Amino acid sequence: MDETIAYQGNKFTTRELKNCPECDKPRISFGWCFECETNALKENFIHCSTENEEIDQLIKFTQLKATPICDYLEYIPFEKFDMIKYIGSGGFGSVYSAIWMEGPRWIWDDESQEWSRSGPMNVALKRLDNSQNISSSYIAKVKEYHKCIQSASLAETFGITKDPTSNFMIIMKYYENGNLYQYLDSNGLLSWRDMIDMLWGIAGGLERIHVERKVHGNIHGGNLLIEDEKISTDARIGDVGLHGPCYYENEMSNQIYGVLPYIAPEILRGESYSTASDIYSFGIIMNTLATGKRPWCDRAHDLSLAKDICDGKKLAIPDDTPIFYAELMSKCCDNNPNNRPTASYLNEKLGEWITLICDDPNPSDISEESSIAEEKRWKRISQLPKKHIHSKVHPEIHPNAYYTSRPLYFPELLNYNVGHN
Repeated sequence: MDETIAYQGNKFTTRELKNCPECDKPRISFGWCFECETNALKENFIHCSTENEEIDQLIKFTQLKATPICDYLEYIPFEKFDMIKYIGSGGFGSVYSAIWMEGPRWIWDDESQEWSRSGPMNVALKRLDNSQNISSSYIAKVKEYHKCIQSASLAETFGITKDPTSNFMIIMKYYENGNLYQYLDSNGLLSWRDMIDMLWGIAGGLERIHVERKVHGNIHGGNLLIEDEKISTDARIGDVGLHGPCYYENEMSNQIYGVLPYIAPEILRGESYSTASDIYSFGIIMNTLATGKRPWCDRAHDLSLAKDICDGKKLAIPDDTPIFYAELMSKCCDNNPNNRPTASYLNEKLGEWITLICDDPNPSDISEESSIAEEKRWKRISQLPKKHIHSKVHPEIHPNAYYTSRPLYFPELLNYNVGHN
């Protein structure tokens, strides 16, 4: 019997696949007849124009390739959103919260055998700056990455809208706990178990991207969105395929954009982004979680720091860090990209750790080391002033330290030799 996972009545359930009642052809996933659903989406094409032919074609492409429910982008008119509020700005756009009055089409009705919309839902609208002039290469990049957008470990993306200034906005799920920095600022130091669980989710998202033979190219604490559930805390990777400004054509594609502490040394030396450079960024995320601090927060993010990164200078780690955690973090941040582990290895290894720490009744080196580290961590937390336990644990940030994406240009580092002064 073929089964699949379906979203029904605000929860996911395992359901048996059945033939489509309309055409009697086998459904390819629960409630999803490829032929009937794509025909229905085609009929709606005429009513869903963004007034940008390339973006219209992008949306059509994702809809005609959809296999499970919500595995496509929609164009949602701006008037379908209510209570729009400004949240903040990133390097190349602004983010707003809003209520999408109709919500996504992901509620299954057993009786009618049809999908219906969820009703009002909190969403985030990411406005792309200067997207009245959005480039063809940027749209093509979103098209290439669209299969990565729909994944359990990546931030949920529903579609595209256009604001009254004719700037395009990406419609995403709103994550109440904010990004990694905001979560750490609110919750203080986390347990090692929670950190490993969070990293496991991030590694799964990275593996999904890399399996598609893509790279993220801009992983940092600001685009890891936190979903805090009762039994676990998950981090979703955001901005997949949305790297850099949207208005430059291909001739600007060799420009470095990002947050300096997360950029791998070989990228600063002029090499291309790779899966290995994503792994370096993952290693810096491991350090951010271990310390509760933004990386290199006490230094200016300038040429001097960029040179130190190229020379392999490492961030300090707390004394209570488990040896197995510190060793993996060191491998991820190895100056030689060939020595870094793969996302697949990270996903498997972190999953093993969670099993040994949480589920395996038999003691192991990992579980015992984790328990010792946990005791040290809670002792460390208990010694913090009360105002720091559930608030900011990082020191004052240097005025020239930047944690939003920006253009970075260090011509002095092109072909830079390690150890060169």
